[in-house]
Amino acid sequence: MSSRLTRDAYQDPLVEDEVAYAVLTPDEWSGEEPLPLILVLHGANSSREFLAMLQPTVDQMWADGSLPESVLACASTPTVGGFYIDRPGNAWERLVAEGFPQALAKRYAVDLSRVSLLGASMGGYGALKIAFAEPARWLSVAAVAPALLPALTPTQLRPRNTLDVLAQLANEMNSEGAGFPANSVPHRLRDNAEAIRDSGLAILLRCGDRDVFALHDGTEQLHRALWDLDVGHEYHLVQGGDHLGPEALAALHAALAFTATAQRAAVGQDRNAVDRQCESAWRDWAAGGRQGAPPELDPSAPSASVALRTMLEPQLTEAARRDPTTSRRYGILPDS
Repeated sequence: MSSRLTRDAYQDPLVEDEVAYAVLTPDEWSGEEPLPLILVLHGANSSREFLAMLQPTVDQMWADGSLPESVLACASTPTVGGFYIDRPGNAWERLVAEGFPQALAKRYAVDLSRVSLLGASMGGYGALKIAFAEPARWLSVAAVAPALLPALTPTQLRPRNTLDVLAQLANEMNSEGAGFPANSVPHRLRDNAEAIRDSGLAILLRCGDRDVFALHDGTEQLHRALWDLDVGHEYHLVQGGDHLGPEALAALHAALAFTATAQRAAVGQDRNAVDRQCESAWRDWAAGGRQGAPPELDPSAPSASVALRTMLEPQLTEAARRDPTTSRRYGILPDS
């Protein structure tokens, strides 16, 4: 399946200048059936052309069926004076979170109840910030080598984490809008942890452990915060991966695959009728007092998780009685 890349621009009251953007749609899409929307947030010193770079990967995934048909859109935003940060006259975070999706919905049949965020580098920072502000609005957020500064205050920042444009990001996080805490992803996570946890937002973090900008430091810090706050997420720390090179393309493919999984789950396509029948059979067996032989177990099927938890339910109940942390997704680990 091939795609159609459209470039355009529009005026949004949230920012001063015209907003250039690109949209990627299935070539044979009639435009009548609403499709899920993937908002793509580009990195520093980039633009809507990031979507053109992503186009061959999307085409391949549409052709092999690994990505459902979607509308992908990327707005050009500035680096210095932008950074997906809101400031008087130029609210770049609100533009991507609110203005841009609304503008797209006026031109394309996008389902605004099925919107995912995908960002790389500076875009990963913006995507996470937006997702954690209103987690119930989004199906998923995938952040690739996100520009996360591993500090809760500006004074904690080290030179290794403020190379090149990251020093300007730190300065603008501190000086623009409501200041560093309001522009910090870890702060936003902690302030909104319950809503994020309850929303079921699918979260992917991915970074190479040789990222020249040391973005794996901030990514690791966020992973640990998500763990401690018991917020479900997927985390890929790629050995030998750098900010650019083969890992950059592999990470974007993984981010799209993760997004595809969230899209399928949202419309009940994450399991088939046989899987659902197997899950019901296991629940019925447990409700009936576990009498007779248990249902058949297919260890590789989606129903295997329900089956295994049903078999272990008595032990899990006893463990929860003795250890309240059993009910957590992630354990409380001893200091290493």
